[in-house]
Amino acid sequence: MRRKFTISLSIAILAIFFINVQSFAQTAGTLTCNFTTASTGGYSPKHCIAVWIETNSGTFIKTKYKMCSSGNYDHLSTWTGKSGSSIVDATAGSTRTANGALSIVWNGTDVAAAVVADGVYKVWVEFAWASSSKLVTSFSFTKGSVTDHQAPADYTSGTGSLTAITLDWVPAVGVADVQKPADFTIYPNPVTNQSKINYTLTSIADVTISLFDVTGKLINVLFDENQAAGTYSLPISTEGRLTPGVYFVRMNTGRTQHTEKIIITE
Repeated sequence: MRRKFTISLSIAILAIFFINVQSFAQTAGTLTCNFTTASTGGYSPKHCIAVWIETNSGTFIKTKYKMCSSGNYDHLSTWTGKSGSSIVDATAGSTRTANGALSIVWNGTDVAAAVVADGVYKVWVEFAWASSSKLVTSFSFTKGSVTDHQAPADYTSGTGSLTAITLDWVPAVGVADVQKPADFTIYPNPVTNQSKINYTLTSIADVTISLFDVTGKLINVLFDENQAAGTYSLPISTEGRLTPGVYFVRMNTGRTQHTEKIIITE
């Protein structure tokens, strides 16, 4: 009897351990969300639009795309209520002047540049083409160690619609996928006011570049936006902001990741 109880208890402990490991897994990877906007009436084709990420339970993660002047934020009441109008790390601008295809990429991180826990997440879209004409909807996907493809049905509200909707979560699998991005350099190093972070992207990516001290503490998120394929150069001026010492710059695109040591001398 005692032996059966011991075996049962061991199985229960292992099951709890497995569930906890699954719950706290933080898989690196990339979500790509594509859709096409269309509307008639109101101010069409001009419109305001916001796209953001939430957990399945409704916790705001970050805004990924916002096109709307601050004077028209009342048209995006759901987004402002959820995000507090936060556009940290978002591709942002004034009113979008034409409908058409959008591609939003998320590298699985929050505004502190940390990879979030695996689980079900939602991409929310709020799209307004007149004071009283808009649509608000969300699309779910699973972030984890396996790919997840979703193709929701077209969504229409009033005279506006979202079509050709797809969501693709692709985890970074193995050492080959979490590696140094192409041509990632910081020069000159030790860092001066002329130092730049240089890198090349082979496809559209959600690029997060963060600065850490030697203890691993996040000092600042230097850059976090969607970027198209191409070659980029980001200034890294540190005058008067950092004490001399060793720091680390980390670039994460979901598909690739690399950390480079820099030295601040004055």
